[in-house]
Amino acid sequence: MANATFITSTGTASNTLAKARLPRYPKQVLEHLLGVARNAFDEQLPFILHEAELVLARTPIGSDAKQEDARLTSIRSLGAGSRTFVRIFLAQIESAMASVDSNRLATAASTADAEPPPVELSLLDDDEVSDDATLDNMASRMEARNSLGLQLMGLRFGVLAGTPALQGEYLPLGPHTLCYALAEAAAALTLSRYARLQLFQQFERSMVEFYPTLLEAFNARLIEDGILPHLSFVPVRVRPGSAARSATAENTAPSTPPPAMFETVPLRSTDPGEFAPPPIAQVPPEPSTTATDPGFSMLQTLLDQRRSLLSKLRPGARDERVRQLLQHDDVLTGLQRMRAGNVSADSVNEYRQILLAQARQLHGHGVTLSQADHDTFDLLVMFVNQLQGNLRKSSIGDALVDRLKLPLLQMALRDQSFFVDANHPARQLLNSVSQAGAKWLPEEDLDPQWLGLLQRAVLTIQQEPDCTVDTFIEANRTLQSGLQAMTRKAEMAERRQVEAARGREKLEVARSRAQIEIARRTQGRNLPEFQTALLEQAWVDVLSLAHLRSGDHSDAWHQLLEVTTRIIDTCTDGSQGALPQADIECMRSSLEQVGYHAEGAEVITQHLINGHAATADSCQELLSKYGNQSRLGEGQVAAAAPPETQLSDQEQLAQQALRGLQEPVWMEVQNEHGQSHRFRLAWVSAQTGQILVVNRRGQRIANDDLDSLSRKLAAGQMRLLVDDASPTEAAWSATLDSLKRFGHDADQQDPEARHGD
Repeated sequence: MANATFITSTGTASNTLAKARLPRYPKQVLEHLLGVARNAFDEQLPFILHEAELVLARTPIGSDAKQEDARLTSIRSLGAGSRTFVRIFLAQIESAMASVDSNRLATAASTADAEPPPVELSLLDDDEVSDDATLDNMASRMEARNSLGLQLMGLRFGVLAGTPALQGEYLPLGPHTLCYALAEAAAALTLSRYARLQLFQQFERSMVEFYPTLLEAFNARLIEDGILPHLSFVPVRVRPGSAARSATAENTAPSTPPPAMFETVPLRSTDPGEFAPPPIAQVPPEPSTTATDPGFSMLQTLLDQRRSLLSKLRPGARDERVRQLLQHDDVLTGLQRMRAGNVSADSVNEYRQILLAQARQLHGHGVTLSQADHDTFDLLVMFVNQLQGNLRKSSIGDALVDRLKLPLLQMALRDQSFFVDANHPARQLLNSVSQAGAKWLPEEDLDPQWLGLLQRAVLTIQQEPDCTVDTFIEANRTLQSGLQAMTRKAEMAERRQVEAARGREKLEVARSRAQIEIARRTQGRNLPEFQTALLEQAWVDVLSLAHLRSGDHSDAWHQLLEVTTRIIDTCTDGSQGALPQADIECMRSSLEQVGYHAEGAEVITQHLINGHAATADSCQELLSKYGNQSRLGEGQVAAAAPPETQLSDQEQLAQQALRGLQEPVWMEVQNEHGQSHRFRLAWVSAQTGQILVVNRRGQRIANDDLDSLSRKLAAGQMRLLVDDASPTEAAWSATLDSLKRFGHDADQQDPEARHGD
């Protein structure tokens, strides 16, 4: 590593400013800088540790006992090792500052004559990527975002070290040093690899907003100590007419590398009579090219009330410095440049930080967004953060929403109606995409065809670098066409399931009626056990089929009931005589109709007719042979489970509400693991209490019965939904409610504000 001499392998600093062989004045300046760093990191580092601890605490508990022990150990170490972590981190920074005059020269001398090592390329798994590679990538990203401030600080540190300007990798307070100080401090804690990577990620996320401010504080401290106080930056000015020449050159020689974005001017003294950089002209803002939507104006008012209240709760948090406004077209150009450069960020707010950092490099001074653009960023930050909070982490939907952040930002800056129009094409597309990552979506509902439609729609948007409303309209039109076809397919599947459920209901009613008729005729009669088993199995199927075909009032039904009565009389009283031949033929044909072969139907008929003549051995043989005969509707009608306990009054009310449903409804049910999943209650039988629950594809799910759902509804483990709202609409409703609460709180704190000045 380029700055390996800054870091020791023992986790403690190898040098201090007190021991450093530096002149008095540079040492004093470095001590001042160390004081600024100590005050900043003493407050920020414990916060980073706490955030990493929360991430680990929210990590799902796995089945591996070793991994769980490592997770708990890491959580305890993060909580208890805060002081040690901060101490080692600051000691490493102090060591780098103390060696500022020798480290760079020693490194340059050691590498000047050395031959470059051979490069070996290989593919690595994620687990094989070293911490050094992770930290190098982090430092490179931090350096890219803060290149101007680091360049100015490198020039000033060069004065302190008596060398040319220090590059970013050699800066004692640069990203590389901070990242490797982080690694040394983390080595003092007992962390698993996963916990260590989470700590690194939290550090980088915190530095996105924290480090630019800290970098300005470092440069300001150096200026106060007189280190190049008048150092400034002048961007390269494009001469009139050069744009056309550049375009021509670009068309004729596309392989020519572009010119540098900015150059630094030579350092000059600013004593009277010598050159001084011209002051930065404040350019008046141009009006926005987009018309403000009335609904967006209302949202701006709520945002302003929110900022006002937060400024009262956190005094001094608002930046009061006057900055040049970044024009709306320049904002769109900057975002388009990010798209072309494949710039990625974890949040919309981080995209804003990158945009402002690049604009600061381009203009040579800090800039700010116009009020409308600033409000658009703030609204999208709140909206997307709320939306991703409703999604499962690492799900397909969450990944697709992440890929849409930058295109959505481009589109929202052009069309503010995105925030107020629920039928906006971008909102509709986001609705469809977010459902793939909803927390209430079961894994088995992830249809590959559905996911393919979503991925193609997102890819269509990503392929358009200058994302407009038309881009979303076209992508959404194709997506909705495919989704409508899938919806019709699901509706047809659900309709078939409902028809099948009604058929099962009729079969259950028929079987129940047959059992009642047989029980009524055998009540009080001394029927042999063998004949009772045959009647309750084979003959119940016969009566059930007759009831299904003809109903209660048909001649066929009453004829079979009369035959049933004569069979029971014959089995209980041998003096009744033999059955008529017509009854015997009716028995044979009826048994064959419910699935018995001719031989089996004949054997069962003879045993029912001559039950008293059968021996115990023959009865047992018959039951073993025909006892496994598949029965009418077997597998279609679930056996009614005996109720666990009597339903309470509240549970009975819940069951009445479910029986009274006239239309299919969506419901959200909590399983035994505490996870809530959404299903569709497609049908409830008013007669038998059968229910039909289907998934989003119209497929039957037979996990619960009516009593079970009634208990869950009464206990609050299930709720009926008015509609199947997507995570996007739920997120926007929550965002709007949050803004309105801030507005209400602002009115409570300042009642006169509602009546004007």
